[in-house]
Amino acid sequence: MKSLENVSETLWLPLFGKARESKRNDAFFVDPKAIEIAEKACELIPDLSKWWVQLSRETQALMIWRSEALDRYTSDFISRNPNGTVVNLGAGLCTRFSRLDNGVIKWFEFDLPDVKDVWFFFNKETDRHQYSTQSIFEDEWIETIKQETSGPVLFIAEGLLMYFSKEEVSGLLKKLSSEFPGSELAAEIYSKIALKRPHPDVKKTSATRFKSPWGVYTGKDFESWNVGVTHLEDDYLGKHKKAMSRMPNFNKFIAKVPRLKKVGKIVHLRFQDF
Repeated sequence: MKSLENVSETLWLPLFGKARESKRNDAFFVDPKAIEIAEKACELIPDLSKWWVQLSRETQALMIWRSEALDRYTSDFISRNPNGTVVNLGAGLCTRFSRLDNGVIKWFEFDLPDVKDVWFFFNKETDRHQYSTQSIFEDEWIETIKQETSGPVLFIAEGLLMYFSKEEVSGLLKKLSSEFPGSELAAEIYSKIALKRPHPDVKKTSATRFKSPWGVYTGKDFESWNVGVTHLEDDYLGKHKKAMSRMPNFNKFIAKVPRLKKVGKIVHLRFQDF
């Protein structure tokens, strides 16, 4: 398996975050697929074994929060739309499908070509679970999804949108609102101040810093972007007791500061007719 560079290399962080949590005696969740992939990846690339011991407590906590929040939004969507479609943008080696598949849902993973090459070492495509490398800023991928579904779609953006500019994200949301009215988005979003601080584990990879940091204080702010969305709910990292219990003391202190307790959130939006 070839090595991954730049942003793609960061896909190992959430994978090992979930795998490490799953192997704890006091685990808040257990993800067998994450353990399976992490262990096999270490056999293929021995240097990856460092993440079993070097991964920060911050990443461990983030994976608890992200997994529980996004699993909740996704499970709710599937319960309301059992024959619907889930589109996971910037999927990396996400294992959510293995946890939430109801046997009929269609699920698309989108990421870069080198990521898909790695994904195939641990997964197989099926009629309902496919991996695409089409650019989410072009029109081709939109047509791919529209051909596969006639109902609502849930778009997931975990650890993705912060790598693009506000203008790029705004254009993407406007396009989704136009093409998939009534569909939903669950996205990991941060306040601008948080994106100016280098993440302790990302610094250990070859990934570059965010080029155009932007952010919102709450998901409600997206309604003022004029992109055709209605804000439904935010799930805040600072209010997630399980995740915060894993955090270093400094992070726990920051979460108590009123203006900073909402810097990290999973934003749940619905697309309107635009």
